[in-house]
Amino acid sequence: MAKITAVETILDPRHPLLLWVRLHTDAGLVGLGETFQSPRAVAELIHQTLATLLVGQDATRTDLLWHHMFKAVHYAGYAGAEMRAISAIDIALWDLLGKLANQPVYTLLGGACRESIPTYNTCISGGRYNDHERFHADPAGLAKELLSQGIRAMKIWPFDDQAVPTIGQAISPKQLEYGVSKLRAIRDAVGDEMDVALEGHCCWNLPSAIRIARAVEPYRPMWLEELMPPDDPAATRQLRESTSTPLVTSERLMTRFGFQPVLEARAADILMLDVVWTGGFTESRKIAAQAATHQLPVAPHNPGGPVSHFVAAHFSASTYNLFIMESVRAFYLTWFDEVLTHNLVPVDGSFPLPAGPGLGTELREEFLARTDLVRQVSSGQGGPLSGYAVGDPFRTGSLWGE
Repeated sequence: MAKITAVETILDPRHPLLLWVRLHTDAGLVGLGETFQSPRAVAELIHQTLATLLVGQDATRTDLLWHHMFKAVHYAGYAGAEMRAISAIDIALWDLLGKLANQPVYTLLGGACRESIPTYNTCISGGRYNDHERFHADPAGLAKELLSQGIRAMKIWPFDDQAVPTIGQAISPKQLEYGVSKLRAIRDAVGDEMDVALEGHCCWNLPSAIRIARAVEPYRPMWLEELMPPDDPAATRQLRESTSTPLVTSERLMTRFGFQPVLEARAADILMLDVVWTGGFTESRKIAAQAATHQLPVAPHNPGGPVSHFVAAHFSASTYNLFIMESVRAFYLTWFDEVLTHNLVPVDGSFPLPAGPGLGTELREEFLARTDLVRQVSSGQGGPLSGYAVGDPFRTGSLWGE
């Protein structure tokens, strides 16, 4: 048993989309978690709503704590900053559990299902890597360079900018050709040595998405991802039925409740979940099991920060129905080493299993010593796990922090 004594959040102005969470315990151990997007809102929610539930509780009761946190945020809607907050805390709880057991998180999640973790490169730019610009200007050269590093799959989004003139409501032959030309250039340069995933960032409506799907089919994309919003499973199924290319959906869906309608509608070939958004390890393993009952693989979304990188690796190592893990070389080959005590880089296109107890990495002391970090700690006595069961939140003032 390890009792939680304090909940800490850390924001870094150099990486303004990220939030780190550290759970301190009376055992002297600290659990590390992370999420990204709207970090100040997430931090506020952690300290105003969740910290009171957590302080004083046994950190090893991961499933129980998850459900109590979920109940605490469900009243006002759980999918957004609320679920990102729960995700970061849940990850920190599993990190603590691994440290207490002196085992890697993936072992506690059921053990390694593979000796190494296959990955693809999402072509984001950062540091010395201009991958975003290059997939527009030199997709063939970028594909060759990635292959030279042992990476055999990449993700690009050449159609996104083409959606701007019509807000994604129509796509012209010229716009279609622009996007198709990038896939053609890669195929002409390296043949089938490189898998190419096509990302859409939900820019298009259904008719336009169908046109794109049919236009890129001859170039055999690895998958089509989020050409349109995932909110209507029937529309997603219609897109899936219009093409032979596998359809992926969606990191924008949160918890097993978000994915269930997609599975019931048979609207996807691969589920893409983000462990640091959809509920942490506790919920993500349930979503993976959900997908497996429908004979579908999962592919974790992972364009986030350095701790998220390890989180995706532990999830991928322990998930039987893994398809492939996302990663960003412009991050793990540049600034991750500045933040983490240990980094994780691929060898011949696959990541090794993370070593060490828990997540297998910590925030560097030199990083934590920086004076520009925004750090906040909640400690004190804590409250009951059932503190959300107030009946009349307006009378008690609990919604307003009174």
